[in-house]
Amino acid sequence: MPGKHIRITINLFNEAETQIFIVKRIILFRYHNNLELCKDRLEFFRRLNPDISIYGLYGGKEDEFELYHEILQKYFEHNYCIKNKPAQWKWQHSDLVYRLWYNDVGCQIAFDSVIVLEWDLVFFEPVENIYGFVDKHQVGLTGLIPLHKIEKKWFWTRDPQQRKNWQKLLDYVKDQWQYSASPFASLCPGVILPKSFLEKYNQIEVPELCHDELRIPLFAQALGYSLTDLGFFKKWFSKSEWKYFNCNNRYIEQKTIHKELSKEKGRRVFHPFREKIELSFPLQFQYKPNHDNNY
Repeated sequence: MPGKHIRITINLFNEAETQIFIVKRIILFRYHNNLELCKDRLEFFRRLNPDISIYGLYGGKEDEFELYHEILQKYFEHNYCIKNKPAQWKWQHSDLVYRLWYNDVGCQIAFDSVIVLEWDLVFFEPVENIYGFVDKHQVGLTGLIPLHKIEKKWFWTRDPQQRKNWQKLLDYVKDQWQYSASPFASLCPGVILPKSFLEKYNQIEVPELCHDELRIPLFAQALGYSLTDLGFFKKWFSKSEWKYFNCNNRYIEQKTIHKELSKEKGRRVFHPFREKIELSFPLQFQYKPNHDNNY
């Protein structure tokens, strides 16, 4: 099944002068348990996106991989099992997981960008509507924010030991790449990464310090990539925001999703949602993401 080709039209100087870019995106479905929910997610995603290629990235218990693969392989072009890594490592270092996948699988695939779809991240719009503004040279993250605005409150820069780890990482990047920009924090669910970034990232040494939500924007800047916010997460440390999107295991409720879908400009992306999708009405696709923050 060929990957979806998404057409992006960009006005360069005036309406008479335009340039067309064809971007080939693929999906990397990241999962580790909840077989029935994974099947539910993949069925729903395929309904909205019938033409985009999906690749599996399994991070659960290795001895259970064959069971998952038997049930889910029909959705995937390929299903990759992360081996010989503890669960904490696979959770904390998703960027290093993507390097493993790229080295063994992704480098052989023709694509421009890969979108990571976590098993408990749900889109109620086609991928083209959600990611169409991201070009193939950008790293897209959500909750993208200058680090100085949250570093005193965020665990990964507030905790004394994590603060030391962050300083070591920052010093390393400054020394190796003469990094002099201002660093960013981010959230990783739904990240979109250029193939060229993964290629470069696969060739360098990346210390296992801190967290992927610091490393990805930092190394993207160091390697010369622009960052863009995906608009899924509107405000840090806001309990009202957690109703729609969070990384704190505050599960999204079905009634919240139904309410947002009934609004013309309501939310269309939710995380973490860990129930089967129940819709009693057809979806209407009018979503326009808020993507004003480009860096």
